[in-house]
Amino acid sequence: MAKRRPSGDGMVRKREDGRWEGRIVVGHKENGDSIFRYVYADTQKELTAKLRQNIDAYQGV
Repeated sequence: MAKRRPSGDGMVRKREDGRWEGRIVVGHKENGDSIFRYVYADTQKELTAKLRQNIDAYQGV
């Protein structure tokens, strides 16, 4: 069974082309829809580092 990620850490998945994709919610539109930022990397470790940078950059936006 997959490990559950803490709330606010974003979504991580491996794509069919072998790259890793990460997604975080950076805010919401006036109608309530989420605004996402996507990050891609060749390894899961690289992706985790990129996600952490983006989470820190968009904190409080």
